[in-house]
Amino acid sequence: MYGPRTTPVRLLWVATSVAPLHTGRMPVPAAVTAFITGADGFVGRALIKVLRSLDHQIFALARSSDAAQRLSSAGATPVIGNLLESGGWQDEAAADWVFHLPPYPQCRSRVNLARIKSLARKRVATDGLLLDALTRCAVRRIVYVADACCYGPTGPRPITEDTPPRPSRCGRCLMPALDRLDGYIVSGLPIVTALPGLVYGNGGWFRQHVIEPVITGHRVIQFGYADRWISPIHVDDCARALVHLAEHGQPGRRYFLVNRDPVRVPEFAATFARLVNRPVRVWRVPAAASRLMVGPVLADYLRADQIFSSIRLRGTGFHFEHPTLEHGLQQIVGALHE
Repeated sequence: MYGPRTTPVRLLWVATSVAPLHTGRMPVPAAVTAFITGADGFVGRALIKVLRSLDHQIFALARSSDAAQRLSSAGATPVIGNLLESGGWQDEAAADWVFHLPPYPQCRSRVNLARIKSLARKRVATDGLLLDALTRCAVRRIVYVADACCYGPTGPRPITEDTPPRPSRCGRCLMPALDRLDGYIVSGLPIVTALPGLVYGNGGWFRQHVIEPVITGHRVIQFGYADRWISPIHVDDCARALVHLAEHGQPGRRYFLVNRDPVRVPEFAATFARLVNRPVRVWRVPAAASRLMVGPVLADYLRADQIFSSIRLRGTGFHFEHPTLEHGLQQIVGALHE
């Protein structure tokens, strides 16, 4: 099932037990091998938990010994390598399922167009090293994870995956890589493209910018255009959806991973504060000041509605465990008290 290795795997130690996760109506196939890039990230760690709950064998790319230790602790077999460099890790990628979660290039303050173009070139290069290696393998499914934001402003109504993208300057770093996927699909690679909306959970941006300020009584920063609509998804549902697409996704198609109902940005902090019985203090940064603080590239992203439809994902039989923001935040609050 799993091809021969030409290089040693740096195995530190593998967790022997992980509490099983409820996967809704998602059928449990026979044990498979899975290879994950970006496994040490927010979504990647949740993905490992779902795969472990199904007793699948997981190999995860790690850039450092520290990352390898964390991945081993999570229950994956770490494979030392760098997506930007050819190496033995490309042989290890010959698994049944490949989940490609390259780090999403964060558009931090004062990001300019030259930086965006550099990020786009790096994304294309990392994709090429992985996908070129997989053309020689009998992989069953490749789940390529991008970001729904590459579609750009949506307006007040949800759009589907077939809507022509109108990426903002921040989202343009993803489009060259997405465009190149068509060539790999035509060549026969079974690629399914997953496009998550705003992923939230007990970690990542949500913990830093909502949980910690609310719990400690500090202000939650809200930049201009706070009334914009966005389509969220809980990190656990996002990970479950990726595994579901590995089994049920149609190669060559794109899938938005979002809840059915969009929310306004202030609802994240307001709802969480209500559930933990804390006041919410907000520092609203005016639109003009936002452009000065974060730069015009990120400011363009922060001001636009991004509403996506998950009808295609739901049509494959996927069911959300946290279908609403309220339900998802209740899970996070419960986890904080465990």
